[in-house]
Amino acid sequence: MILRLIAITGFLALVAVVSGCKCPSGGCVPRTPCVPCVLEPAEVDGQPPDLAALTCADCELIPLPAPKETYQLLSANTCQCSAATNAPVANMVELEHHWARVVIECDTNAVRENYCLDRDLMALHAVGIRNDSASAALKAFYQLAGLEAQEHFLQLATDETGRTLDRIDNLRERAITIPDGIDYGTVESRLHELKDQQLQLEFLRIQLNGQLQKLIGCPLDETIFYWPQVDWQVDLTPVDVEGALALGLATRGDLRGLELMICKIDKVTLPVARAVLAYADGTLGSVEPRDGLIHLARCFHCNKSELPIRCRQLAMLYSDTENLAIAEIKSAAYKIVLQQQRAANTQQTVEKLRGRVEELTKTRDVEDVAIFEISKARGDLYQVESKLIEQVVALEVAKVDLRKTQGTLALECGFDPKLCCEGCRARGRAGSLR
Repeated sequence: MILRLIAITGFLALVAVVSGCKCPSGGCVPRTPCVPCVLEPAEVDGQPPDLAALTCADCELIPLPAPKETYQLLSANTCQCSAATNAPVANMVELEHHWARVVIECDTNAVRENYCLDRDLMALHAVGIRNDSASAALKAFYQLAGLEAQEHFLQLATDETGRTLDRIDNLRERAITIPDGIDYGTVESRLHELKDQQLQLEFLRIQLNGQLQKLIGCPLDETIFYWPQVDWQVDLTPVDVEGALALGLATRGDLRGLELMICKIDKVTLPVARAVLAYADGTLGSVEPRDGLIHLARCFHCNKSELPIRCRQLAMLYSDTENLAIAEIKSAAYKIVLQQQRAANTQQTVEKLRGRVEELTKTRDVEDVAIFEISKARGDLYQVESKLIEQVVALEVAKVDLRKTQGTLALECGFDPKLCCEGCRARGRAGSLR
């Protein structure tokens, strides 16, 4: 019998060596696929291929989906609140929040205290997710509005450039000298560039409409297009930076959650405190007393010793989060100031170019102004008007960013959680724990 065991053991060892398996026990790790890096050297011709000759000129290309005769109207408020309401992850957190309430009603006082606190923190987290979803939807909303407005000026510029090419062709046919500074190749290249921009805008329109459909909870359909209802009046009202900061510090969910945790931390709620700290960094809250009689005998006061450490960590986390919130809110507020100035400067440029076009048009016959000069001035005007749309959109997006950093987008849609544990003055306590 012993000889048979020795023989079997030797056979298994031989199989292991043959297969490359050197695991002492518990099974072998399978080999991963690999190929040798063996490449052949060769001399290559550095000349690029003639892509124009290789491209099929007569091929029938599929057009991108484009709006037909009707759009679906979409307001900023509907966009914001639909996205906040239909945020999938936030709704999943709400179900977890409900389950915590069920557990609270069926367990001990110690468990109840932990789950009450945990439930409030989940409610704040869900509002934060809704706030982010509303922000993403509003940004896509204003970007789509800007795209539709810019497309109009892009089409005007394309038409004007096409007319310039036609005028050059007409002069050539009549053997008339083309004015200095007018180059057919340059104008034609400009026309191709404008048409390429139109194609990119068409693709971006599809993307933004798809994003909005996903965020506001509508079925995905590339044949349905939204028309954002936007008030294009440029708001240059001075920003109250300190007022925006005060509002943000009072409404941000992350600060409210930490205040709540600092208020309610005690020996019973230490597990929740560990989880909150772990959310900031995976190593925080990872050290905790282990269950068992031997450990209890050796470290009877572990929980008592852990509490001041967790309080100190929470206070440090609160201070760091508050400083980050201050930086984010002030940065967003000053971004609005920046965009207001950029929009105002571009608006002045538009007015100057409009005056230039009107002046050239009025004095064309008197001063013998060439139509090419007027056409170029119109093209410059369309380009700057498109730039003004871009600056106004950037201003609206900056306002959305401020409301996002303040945590007010979801609150504006009625998602203001009623917390059962909130009430004590956490800021004062946070300062005393530092």
